[in-house]
Amino acid sequence: MAERPAPLIRTVALVAIVISVVAIPLAFRDQFVAASDAVLAASDDRPFAAAALIVSALTVDVFLPVPNGVTTTLAGAAFGFVIGALVIWLGLMGACLAGYAIGRWAARPLAARWLGAGDLERAHRLAERAGPVALIVSRPVPILCEAIPIAAGLAGMALKTFVFAVALGNLGVALVFAAIGAAAIEHGSTGLAMLGAVGLPLVAWLAWQGAERWRDAKRKKAGTSR
Repeated sequence: MAERPAPLIRTVALVAIVISVVAIPLAFRDQFVAASDAVLAASDDRPFAAAALIVSALTVDVFLPVPNGVTTTLAGAAFGFVIGALVIWLGLMGACLAGYAIGRWAARPLAARWLGAGDLERAHRLAERAGPVALIVSRPVPILCEAIPIAAGLAGMALKTFVFAVALGNLGVALVFAAIGAAAIEHGSTGLAMLGAVGLPLVAWLAWQGAERWRDAKRKKAGTSR
């Protein structure tokens, strides 16, 4: 049974989530509003350029702390539900494939030195058995949505399995955020926009943490009952 992360690690992870999901969008609200206005204007005059910008921003999220909720909500506001969902999905797929490539071809040689062939083989079997489910349900969760594709690549998950899982998970995320962004611009609702930019990513993270704690408690209870 894997050990639970130390309280300090959980605290650091929670602080990182709050900073990336809540603090950054609020601290740079004026800049994000200006950027959003520019993208909304460009979506009418140069739609392909605006779409490429959003796809690129979502793709580099695997390398940089780009507020994902802000970008996805903006895509729905700029392009409407259908086109916005497509743009979001393409950007999320780009980030997933980039993360997988990093894990598979860049991080794996380093891991082989530190972990050894036996641990890598066990990681591979774990990814093949449970990885796709983790990939799907982690797509709306900040930090994890970038980390798990890298881990899947590192574990050697089959590319076709990986693509199918993230394509399905990203579709759900794209539909939800495109709907929120489109509704926000249609009704002129700042509250809806903030729900997509800040609220949903934070709720997804808290839900994931709750599920992890429930799973840990269930394992501990099963262990003590033997």
